[in-house]
Amino acid sequence: MDDDTPTDDTPHLTVIDGGAGDGNEPEAKPKPKAKRRKLTSKQEAFLAALIRDDGRSLSDCYREAYDCENMSAAAIHNEASLLAGHREVARRLTLNRASIERSSQSSALSRRRFVLEGLEREATDAASDSARVAALVALGKTQGVDLFTDRVEQVADRTPDEVRAELEQRLAALLGRTG
Repeated sequence: MDDDTPTDDTPHLTVIDGGAGDGNEPEAKPKPKAKRRKLTSKQEAFLAALIRDDGRSLSDCYREAYDCENMSAAAIHNEASLLAGHREVARRLTLNRASIERSSQSSALSRRRFVLEGLEREATDAASDSARVAALVALGKTQGVDLFTDRVEQVADRTPDEVRAELEQRLAALLGRTG
């Protein structure tokens, strides 16, 4: 028999040092993830209403999922807020919103790529010179290339007092003409 195996039916107690140790201990095993609780059908309905994101309030989403006939508006608001803060509801809502954001970014990048590729084709294969030039100008204006962007430089060669005096003169002249 092994030394670790108790020989009788008495419980065996093993003491594990939970201290910092000297760093030579084997790595601790990661804790298993907490078991996710499934949502009830009403919680799922509330979550689905939130995900639709059609401008309705939390209370409206709660009313859609639950029977609120005998509840005050304040009670509905309170329960909706509590349910929106429920760990699993909040987690899934966050995941859904992140997914929508990724999809939106992907769509925008796809459209940008489509437009740029079309302009590049047009710049090389267009039937007319003017179409090629227009495509090249459009490509030159794209973000990152910025060849044809207007820049305004401001030169500050006057003091604030000089600017104030000029504005006062212009205002006096305008008021003198109209008044």
